[in-house]
Amino acid sequence: MHARWNRWVDTLRTGFWFVPMVMLGLSGALALVLLYVDQRVDPGIKTTLAWAYTGGPEGARTLLSTIAGSMITASTVTFSLAAVALSIASQQYGSRVLRNFMRDRVMQVLLGTFVATFLYSVLVVRAIRGTTVGGGFVPAISVTVGIALALVSLILLIYFIHHISASIQASQVVRVIAEDMEAAIPRLYPSETGEPPADRVALEGGQQRQWTPLLAAKSGYLQTTDLNLLMRVATEQDVVIELGVKPGDHLIEGREMARAWGAKELPEEALARAIGAFHMGRERTPAQDIRYQFQQLTDVVVRALSPGINDPFTAINGIDEMETGMALLAQRARVADQRQDKEGVLRLIAPTAGVSEVLEHTVGHVAIYGAGDRFVMARLRRVLDTVEGLLRDEREMATLSRLREELDRRERAEAMG
Repeated sequence: MHARWNRWVDTLRTGFWFVPMVMLGLSGALALVLLYVDQRVDPGIKTTLAWAYTGGPEGARTLLSTIAGSMITASTVTFSLAAVALSIASQQYGSRVLRNFMRDRVMQVLLGTFVATFLYSVLVVRAIRGTTVGGGFVPAISVTVGIALALVSLILLIYFIHHISASIQASQVVRVIAEDMEAAIPRLYPSETGEPPADRVALEGGQQRQWTPLLAAKSGYLQTTDLNLLMRVATEQDVVIELGVKPGDHLIEGREMARAWGAKELPEEALARAIGAFHMGRERTPAQDIRYQFQQLTDVVVRALSPGINDPFTAINGIDEMETGMALLAQRARVADQRQDKEGVLRLIAPTAGVSEVLEHTVGHVAIYGAGDRFVMARLRRVLDTVEGLLRDEREMATLSRLREELDRRERAEAMG
């Protein structure tokens, strides 16, 4: 349930529609509440309020109609500017960074304010009755709040123009990606599912007599895995579930994702629950995939080094942020792949992406395109130097040595032409 909740939260955060829809509903409720107040408050009291609207029905109707029309125009302009920003970001930095633009709260709140003000004005204007100054009904408080919402919308529009200009700058794009990555590392490492044993526990012969495969229900990327659910199933059925995939892996329908080891086959109902713990999608998401977080930075760096863009300074900026994230990952990425239940019995074997794998997909990938720039290569070596003091096992050290040799080999090949 926790993994599914995180997936839904990520979906809502990266959508333009959720915040505007919430604000739209709140504006409708606000209009109804204020109209009710206007109907109950004595008109004589409202005339004593210095801040309240004092015009007649025709003036109020014209004012709110103008505000409503202006909000639709402003919404169109906002959409156009956002589309231009998304297009520039996609071409310059890669389509993966669009998630960061789409979840931009400033964009979402601004759009929500415009549509909310439009709906509010439409609901209030329909309550105005009469055509003369002395007669009819003018909801003075509601009209005044409508004017205030229009002023707020104007202020936000001015700020949005500044914000959208700043958000497509290379340094800001890299910084946003790095902040998300740095926030994700403490959340993903270590996992709080189960209790990791002090020593690795071998699968007993009795458990190995029978095993049930967990097959992918459809093709796509593994987005999240509900380890809590797998732990419950394994405990209830007295089995050990061994995962063979990690979030971010691409799976084909029918491929084996995990095995349930036990003295008997897993019942159909329990098997369906276990398979339901693996959430598939058509694209990778950063919810549980630390490799995706680093891949966004790698994508920006590689694009900056391409002949069409040729922006080594952005590449160096991205590598510097990569160094920070890699150091943080190396400090915290020692998550035991074995999990015990409350009785100390091994129940789950769930591998996670470690430092070696991330180094291969970042430094190793960038080295392919950065061999012709000695400053870029020097920055990549600095990443390895920073991480070296934080490595803890022979496999990680072997990866580091192999990457150093790869950097040297590529530089020699580039120098020889």
